[in-house]
Amino acid sequence: MKGTLIRAPDHLGDGVLALPALGALARAGPCRVVGPRWCADLYGHLPWAPVPEPARAVLFKPAFRAAWQARHIPERVGLAWDLRGPLLSRALRPQAGHRLDEYAAIAGLVGVAVSGLPALPPQAASLPALPHRFVLLLPLSASGATVSWPGHRPLADALTAAGQAVVFAAGPGEDEALARIAGQHACLPALPLGAFAAVACRAQAVVGNDSGLSHLAVAARRGAGLDPAAVQVVCGSTSAARTAPPGATVWTLDPALPCQPCYKKRCRVGGLPCLDLPVATLLGPLLERWT
Repeated sequence: MKGTLIRAPDHLGDGVLALPALGALARAGPCRVVGPRWCADLYGHLPWAPVPEPARAVLFKPAFRAAWQARHIPERVGLAWDLRGPLLSRALRPQAGHRLDEYAAIAGLVGVAVSGLPALPPQAASLPALPHRFVLLLPLSASGATVSWPGHRPLADALTAAGQAVVFAAGPGEDEALARIAGQHACLPALPLGAFAAVACRAQAVVGNDSGLSHLAVAARRGAGLDPAAVQVVCGSTSAARTAPPGATVWTLDPALPCQPCYKKRCRVGGLPCLDLPVATLLGPLLERWT
C-alpha cells in the first residue's frame, strides 16, 4: 500500500474543515501530515503511521509552493490553482460548493471516500477558572478587519446587564488586541488547542467570526456530543455557503451586498458594511438559552 504525505491547509479554520478528509486518509493506509504548528494538536488523535519515503502527496494547501516542494514524490494530487496544475499528477478544479466538500473531493482523487462533519474528540486539559455559566466571545480573526464583527463588546455589555457572565478568548499573540476589545470583561490567556476546545464545550454559547477558533469550537462541541448550533458565527465578507462552520448558527446580512463574498484584507468599498449586523440579532437568541 502506498505511503501518503499530507500537506494540511495553512489556516486553522480550513484545517478543521479538512478533519474528515484527513481522518479518512489516515484510516486508509500509512500517512503522515505536515503543516502549521497546530497540526500535531488538531490531528494528533488520528491513526498516523510512519512514512519515511511517501509515494503519494495529497495537497490540501492550494499554493504553488506546496506542489513545488512535493515535485519529487511520484504521485501528487490537489487543487489546480495558482498555475500549479502541471506539477500535479491529478488535479481537481476548484469547486463551487462548501470547502468541506472540496477537501472530500481531493481525497476522492486517490480513491478515499469521506463522510461526516468535523468533530474533535474530547481531550484532557487543564482549564483556567471559569464562571458556572458563561458565553464565550471570540472577537478576533487572522483574516483581519473584514471578518471581525465589531459587535462583540456591545454584546458583552448587554449580556452582562442582563445578568449573564461573559468570557473573551483569542489565539496566541492576540492578548493585547483582545484586552482592548474586551475592556472590563474577563479575558482568557491564549490556550493550547485542547484546552480551548474544552472551554468551548463548557460554555453555554459561543459567539465568533467566520474564523479558526469558531470552527474549532463547533468541532469540539460536536465531538463531545453537544449542540454545535450553540456556536453563533457572524459571516462578514466571507461566504457562509463556502466557509462557515457546518452546524453552527450563522448570521449574515440579508440580502447580501453586491461586494459579497470578499476575501480581501481591506474593504474595497469602505466602511465595512458587510459587518453591519445589529447586536440585537444575536442578543435575543442568547438570552433565550437562559429562559
